[in-house]
Amino acid sequence: MKVTLDTNCIIDLEEDRKTAPYTSVLTSMHKNQKINLRVVAISASERQLGGKYTSNFAEFKERIAAVGLGHVGILKPIFYWGITFWNWSLWANDEMVTLELQIHEILFPEIDFNYHKFCDKRGIDSNSGEIDRRWRNAKCDVLALWSHIYHKGGIFITSDSNFHKKTKKPALIALGAGDIVKPKDAVEKLKGEMDERISDA
Repeated sequence: MKVTLDTNCIIDLEEDRKTAPYTSVLTSMHKNQKINLRVVAISASERQLGGKYTSNFAEFKERIAAVGLGHVGILKPIFYWGITFWNWSLWANDEMVTLELQIHEILFPEIDFNYHKFCDKRGIDSNSGEIDRRWRNAKCDVLALWSHIYHKGGIFITSDSNFHKKTKKPALIALGAGDIVKPKDAVEKLKGEMDERISDA
């Protein structure tokens, strides 16, 4: 089973939040070759603690290694100038962008997909050199799930309530997400599936 952790799962481990033990269990499952755990490279583009952004991808790799995720796979997103990292993103074709747009319209129907349109409506200078934080955050969320689907993930793990809304989750699963669950539910689901395989053997 290919299991993808979103950015919040990494932060859970860093800050030792109440859901951190469940993410640690998933890490152990990966080490024991029970699941194939991955993180998304777009997590490196999210705003870090203290409000800063990661200056190079090596910093992100050090960050995930520090919380026990240095051995997991890293999924590349679509390349976006000023957001993603050059060697850790993909040039997009029409099919890839279509999937991205579909995810965006489900998760953030109130935010323009096109950055210049987003800025024009809000009187923001799109050429200021700094991407608007709200648009960037939405893009990171979209590309996190895009990476999971594009790289054939089976379970996407996030505690972000936007992914779990009844008006959104079924539509996202229909795009190929497999399942979208919170860390605790992921552990229960995976352990249940493992127990079933043992009993069927």
